[in-house]
This record gives sequence, structure tokens and C-alpha cells, in this order.
Amino acid sequence: MGFYFRKSFKFGGMRVNFSKSGVGFSGGVKGFRIGKGPRGNYIHMGANGIYYKKTLNGRNNRPSSQPSISPEPGQNYNFQDIESSDVANLVDASSEELLKEINEKNRKVRFSVLWTIISVVLMLFNPALILLLLLLPVFIYVDKRRKNVVLVYDIESENEEKLQKFYESFNELINARKKWHIPSVAALNTTYDKKTNAGAANLVKRSEIRIDFSAPPYFVTNVKVPRIPVGKQTLYFFPDKVLVFEKKRVGCVNYKDLRVRYSNVRFIEESKVPSDTRVVGRTWKYVNKNGGPDKRYSDNPELPIVEYSRINFFSDTGLNEIIQLSKPDIGEKLAQALETVQ
Repeated sequence: MGFYFRKSFKFGGMRVNFSKSGVGFSGGVKGFRIGKGPRGNYIHMGANGIYYKKTLNGRNNRPSSQPSISPEPGQNYNFQDIESSDVANLVDASSEELLKEINEKNRKVRFSVLWTIISVVLMLFNPALILLLLLLPVFIYVDKRRKNVVLVYDIESENEEKLQKFYESFNELINARKKWHIPSVAALNTTYDKKTNAGAANLVKRSEIRIDFSAPPYFVTNVKVPRIPVGKQTLYFFPDKVLVFEKKRVGCVNYKDLRVRYSNVRFIEESKVPSDTRVVGRTWKYVNKNGGPDKRYSDNPELPIVEYSRINFFSDTGLNEIIQLSKPDIGEKLAQALETVQ
């Protein structure tokens, strides 16, 4: 955990901070302060933790008895998209200045890219001009100075344990053998549709993702940042908020507005079964009305029914994303950790 030297004097609700790097100002309430300093933005986690209300985190302890399955290529069903609102709608009053800074810097042209393009074009006419690329490190440095966003967290000792549990809960997600984003689902309403889809109740489109600790591009911070890619958007879980990146635009969900719903779900797995999952049953690619194999099909392999974890992140401001993990019983620790840091 990074810390920096400072002295401060308080005037009403405003605090003036003096450090080796200069003077900064901050305001806030007990337990939470956010401000601007010589190094950028900083957040203070005080005696009562980050001063946010508890979010609603719910669990369905019983896995759905009706399994889902991935659609076959070319299947034409009425899929319902599961997606968040445009990031412009994901706003939080306490982070307006930070979002403004991030979005303004994201819109700035990267001189390093521009210089590379110019150098390559000129090299077509004179190969000796390849020497122009020697200046590329200079433009990369300039880009960092122009586009970097500094976000420093000042975390008091009593909150370090809470933050560590926050990280450990994401390690559970990271350590799952397989992780998927769920962009859309379709209900199978007719008996025929269910019988020709291994007896599943729903078709679930999914794309494999990588969950890790990674700060957003051009961010300088002293904390680890869990990252979850969800289609066209990427969620970055900072200690006090979720930043939602979509191309060059950024939105924000305050933890007091974040909802987390988690449960185990049954899934008919046609690919290799991950080693950390739990097999709870068997079915066939084509089933009869009693759930047994439909013997009219000669190519009718037996398929395992497994139990996966599913986590839904959503908010009243428009966030709505679902991820699925191969390891069952994941989600409770994450929900508890998100409650703790609020």
C-alpha cells in the first residue's frame, strides 16, 4: 500500500494539505475525503471506512433446476440482450470532476501514434528516414504526461484488512478455470425446442473473458484494480467506485448504487468440463418427452450437466452485466467485500 508524507490544516469542511510536491485541497465527510493534489486525485479511507451506504447483494441459494445450454451456430431464436446503458448515463455526482478529467484526457490525440504513422509514410519515399522512429520514445513520454490520470488512495491502517478482503474476493474470480461474459439469452418455450436442445430451458450466448488486476490505460494509482471485461465495456473496481470504460469514454457507478446478485446455475456443457466445476447430472443432445435419449437420432451424445456460478452486476443508473464462472459457490465473498468497503 503506497503512502506519502503530508501535513494538513483544516478550515471548516476544507482541508489544505502540504507535501514535498506542493499544495492540495480536499473536502468531504468523516471517513471519506476526495480532493486534488500536486500528484493528482486522492481518496482518504478513514476510521469508518469509505462513507457509502450498504448495497443490496442477494443470493439465490438453490441452483436453477432448469439448465441452460449454448446455442448451435445458425440457430434463430429471439435473444434478449443483457447490456448496460451508454456510459454517458453512468454518472455519479461525487465523481463528476474525476470523470471530466478522464474523458478530456482520453480524447487527446496520442502523439506517439501520429508520429509513427508519419514516419512510416515518409519511409516509403526515403528508407533512411527510419531514423525518425528514434524519436518515438520522446512522444510516448509526452503522451504519458498529457494523458496520465493520477488517483492516489490514502488508506488508514484499520481499513487495510477490508481492502485485502476486497482483493481476495476477486482472486476467487481470477482463479476460476473458466470465466465467461453473458451478452444475451433466449427462452426455449416449446417442447420441440427443449427436446432438440438437450432438454434446456434457455439458450445462453457466452464469450470467454480474462479477469485480472489491471489499472485502466494511462492511470497511475497506488492500489490494485480488479478488471472485468464485459463485451464492449470494461469494469474497473476501485476501492470506492466502479469505473466503466467504453472505447474513449468513461462512466462511473458508486458502490452505494451497485447491486450484486449471485447464484449457482445448471449448465449443459458441450465443451471440455473445467476441472473446478461440479457435475450434477447427465442428459443427451436430443431428448424425448421423458428426458431420456431420443433414439431417432444416431448421433446423440451424452452430455454432462454442470453447476457454475453466475454473478449479475447492476444498478439503477443503467449498469447490467452478467458473468459466469466454472467454479460453483463463488459470489458471496465478493458481495460481502463490496459491502465492507462502502
